[in-house]
Amino acid sequence: MADPRLLALASDLARQAPRSVLSPLGIYGAVVARMVDKCRAELAGSSGSYHFNCPLDQIFFRFSGIDAENFRSFVATGVGDDEIGLWIERHSKVKDLKRIRSWSRRFQFNPIVRILDLDDWLHNRRNRKKG
Repeated sequence: MADPRLLALASDLARQAPRSVLSPLGIYGAVVARMVDKCRAELAGSSGSYHFNCPLDQIFFRFSGIDAENFRSFVATGVGDDEIGLWIERHSKVKDLKRIRSWSRRFQFNPIVRILDLDDWLHNRRNRKKG
């Protein structure tokens, strides 16, 4: 059974899209907040068609050197966004803030981000009509 704190934080991604790829979390300005939403939802059994550790998430894990399963285990404890941001800072192999900002900025103009935003918008719109 999932931690009650995790269940309180997990979104139902079958009804609502995760945060945008460009939503910041901690020192990262891209990918992480969305990845957290998908991880929490998957752990809570409410991920819908979204998946944690997808190719986009793996880009972050390769860049930071963080192990996806260690990340998942930490998120499963029901910690909030601030604690996750601090955990990432401590466990990331990349400590140079300039390099992290540069990595995050690359997503601002990446066409895949626009496609994901459109897909999320359609997902939310479809579910508003159902409800």
